[in-house]
Amino acid sequence: MTEPSFTDAAGTTPRVDLPITLEAFQRLHADAYFDYAYACLGDAGLAQELVSEAFLELADCWDRVLTYPQPAATAWAALRHLVEVERDRLGRLEERVAFSVALRLEWEPWLDDLDAVTTGIDGLEVGMALGAAIKELPAAKYDVIVLRFVVGLKVAGTALAMGTDEATVKSLTTQARTKLEGRLRSRRLLRPGTAKEDQE
Repeated sequence: MTEPSFTDAAGTTPRVDLPITLEAFQRLHADAYFDYAYACLGDAGLAQELVSEAFLELADCWDRVLTYPQPAATAWAALRHLVEVERDRLGRLEERVAFSVALRLEWEPWLDDLDAVTTGIDGLEVGMALGAAIKELPAAKYDVIVLRFVVGLKVAGTALAMGTDEATVKSLTTQARTKLEGRLRSRRLLRPGTAKEDQE
C-alpha cells in the first residue's frame, strides 16, 4: 500500500521562516510526525495541516523549548495534542486498523506473532476489537503501538519521534501489547499462548 508523504506546507499556508534549528528538527521529524497523524486520521491533507500547525506553534516558543531537558518530547506532545483533538472528533483509528487487519497488511506480523486469529473469527471482527482496544490505551502506549505497528517504525525510530529512549519504547511496547492481548483474549479473539517479546 502506497501512502502519501509529508511535504512542506508552502502552497497550502503562507511560508513562515522557522528558526534554523527548528528547520533542522523539522527535516528530522516531519515524516514520522506525518505518518503518525495519517495513521490516526486517515486523511493526508488533515495530517499535513496538523504537522505544519505543530511546527508553527513550536516556532513561537522554540527558544524556550530548547532549554527543556527533552525538547523532542515537548515537540511530540505538541503534535499529539493536535492529533488527539482531531482523533476524538473523527474517531477513525478503529476503522483504519480494522481494515488493515482484514486485508492482512500492516498488522499481519504482529497478529501472527501473537498466534492471534482463532478459527472461524472474521479478520474484520478482530480488527474492530483491536482498534477499539488501541483507542483506550494511555497516551504513550497508544503512540508506541501506532508508530511501531501501524506506521511501521523500529524501536530506534519510535524513540526518536517521541523524544524518548529505546528502553522506554520497549517497555511501553510490552505493556501496551499485554493490555491489548488481555482485551482480545477476554473476547476470545486470541488463542491462549505466550506472545513473543517484540524488541526490534
